[in-house]
Amino acid sequence: MKHLSSGKRYILGVAGLIILLLLGYRLFFYRPTVMVIKVKEEEIRGEVWGPGTVQSKVPVAVSSKITGILEKLYADQGDRVQKGQLLAELDTAELKARLAAARAAQVRAQKDVGRARATLSKAQANLALAQSNYRRDQEVFKPGYISQAAMDTTSAALKVAAGEAAEARANLATSEAALKQAAAEAHAAAATLDYTRILAPMDGLLTVRKAEVGDTIAPGMPIFQMVDLDWLWVASWIDETQLSTLKEGQEAQIRLRSGRTFSGTVVRLNKQADMVTREMEVDVKFVTLPEPLVVGEEAEVAIFTGRTRALTVPLSAIQEQEGHPGVLVVEGGVVKFRQIRLGLRDRQQVAVEEGLNAGDLVVAPPSQAQPGQKVRTKIISGE
Repeated sequence: MKHLSSGKRYILGVAGLIILLLLGYRLFFYRPTVMVIKVKEEEIRGEVWGPGTVQSKVPVAVSSKITGILEKLYADQGDRVQKGQLLAELDTAELKARLAAARAAQVRAQKDVGRARATLSKAQANLALAQSNYRRDQEVFKPGYISQAAMDTTSAALKVAAGEAAEARANLATSEAALKQAAAEAHAAAATLDYTRILAPMDGLLTVRKAEVGDTIAPGMPIFQMVDLDWLWVASWIDETQLSTLKEGQEAQIRLRSGRTFSGTVVRLNKQADMVTREMEVDVKFVTLPEPLVVGEEAEVAIFTGRTRALTVPLSAIQEQEGHPGVLVVEGGVVKFRQIRLGLRDRQQVAVEEGLNAGDLVVAPPSQAQPGQKVRTKIISGE
């Protein structure tokens, strides 16, 4: 039993020694191999990218100004139309009857004005005669050639003629006012009838038809949705940290979800960021319109922010410490964090304006190591 016990102690001792040796090697001699890239100068074309949707600067709802039943449709969604083109008509039977009645009333009023003018002319002629008779009788009354009764009769006739003329003038004014009202009502009825013709308010594309023949249309209810083809763009959302590199007029590439790719130009930078996502809308106009065109289609936009020749590192190598961007570099076999200042970037690389020198070894990806760790290096990109 003692002999077996001694053997066990020996084996345990050897195993412990091996473990201590392994731990010592691990602690003092072992250096894991990490993948690094050797920093070098390259040409880089800066890009800023973000998701977006196809939209129009001028979306328009085509609607009616009056309530009516939709009787005819002359266009459909997907049609390109010109300003003033007839798109639809409402039922006109009631409005045509109303217009006919208004025009008949206008004719009657015109005839009433004619009769009133004739009556006024006659009354004015009678008044002129009565005034002439009054002047004549007054001249002969003074010398006593006619009696007081005759003079009174002449005066009374003048007053009657004056009253009839005043009444005729009042009747004419009333008839003329009635004619103006009848004319206004006829004009309004004609305008209302014109409102049954739904016309395109501009050149553009009908994107949606929202009504069917037989529907009752109320004022402001959309019959069509349309867009101005001269101002069709992708409203893209860009992280606000990238906005300092953007400006109107920059070239861009638009890739639609359908797989089609088009050239674009930055035409507007909005001035308010989303409070949640911290992104800002940047509008990129198509140089050539997609065909077929789908308003609302998802897209991805890449905006070209310039070219430069500089030291570059992969975007995957960038990490942050205390809010400052940097990379892990290997110096003398030891990993260190190096703060850097970033420049233009594309989808894979970023230019480094300060903090690195050509030939520096950058850990990529940085998850392989920690600052202060001793390592061996294996270069994975060019010398």
